[in-house]
Amino acid sequence: MDERGYHYYEANAASINLEEITSSAENANTLQRLRDGDPTLSHFYLGRATWNGFIIGEGDDLGWLGYFIGKSQYLRHLSILYLPDGEQHIDVFTFLEGIARSQ
Repeated sequence: MDERGYHYYEANAASINLEEITSSAENANTLQRLRDGDPTLSHFYLGRATWNGFIIGEGDDLGWLGYFIGKSQYLRHLSILYLPDGEQHIDVFTFLEGIARSQ
């Protein structure tokens, strides 16, 4: 996976097809709610298949998730129960970089 910077996300946020960067319709819905500024999305869980919330699967672009979390004005609580390791480490770094830009 190539490393993308903040300006890449800024330039493409409005037009990115969320279904192409997530592993499920539920995850795409969460990204849509973050991108659209849904005021009812103030807390969610990030984990694996056994937990409720954003379930990390193959095909989830964590860079985009981090970007949308960082841009959210309503998300107040993020419970991180699992992050992938190994080959997805660049994705995790980009995810954390996005969160660091939190509103």
